[in-house]
Amino acid sequence: MTPERYKKFRAVLEKRQPDLTVIADHIHKGRNMAAIRRTCDAMGLPRMHAVIPEGFKQKRFAGTTQGTHKWVELVKHRSLESCLEVTKEQGMQLCVADLSAQSVDFREVDFTRPTAILMGAEITGPSAQAKDLADIHFHVPMLGLVESLNVSVACALILAEAIRQRQDIGMLDTPSMSEDEMKRLAFEWGYPKIKRYYQWKKLPYPEIDDKGQLID
Repeated sequence: MTPERYKKFRAVLEKRQPDLTVIADHIHKGRNMAAIRRTCDAMGLPRMHAVIPEGFKQKRFAGTTQGTHKWVELVKHRSLESCLEVTKEQGMQLCVADLSAQSVDFREVDFTRPTAILMGAEITGPSAQAKDLADIHFHVPMLGLVESLNVSVACALILAEAIRQRQDIGMLDTPSMSEDEMKRLAFEWGYPKIKRYYQWKKLPYPEIDDKGQLID
């Protein structure tokens, strides 16, 4: 890894928002999943979650991610309950995209709080369980005749608003990730082959210096 590449990695990691995430709940189309993951990287999210129950059929599609599967961790869960155990432990509010009686304009949601944004299946939307467990229901207002956007497009608009809110109050000015986490990810991104070796051997990663070089 060159010092220039390490500098780029650091600049990206210092903007990452670990307390903001997306939950893709029963999203069938691999292309949509890939597009959401790409948006997560663009908007500074280090990871997203996917609820994929046993036997659930989802077509794989890698092209749309443009390699962002390397930069955004995808955490898979067999149930919504197991997924929410993780986000609740991190103190995240659950915001569900849903056009219901109590749904508010997505721009009214306080995304500066730790937040998990749940996007439901393409045709049926969020499950009844997700709606019941939601802290907030929100929607993207429509001015045309269609009632909803493509799930990946809607997710992009919502995340852009979330990052705008955070940027406005200076949340992107200082790193949200710990130094240890940034160094770990910089090592994994910069030395993928060495990373796989250390994981295979179940060894702790080697240290890197402030230019991204391995410390012997």
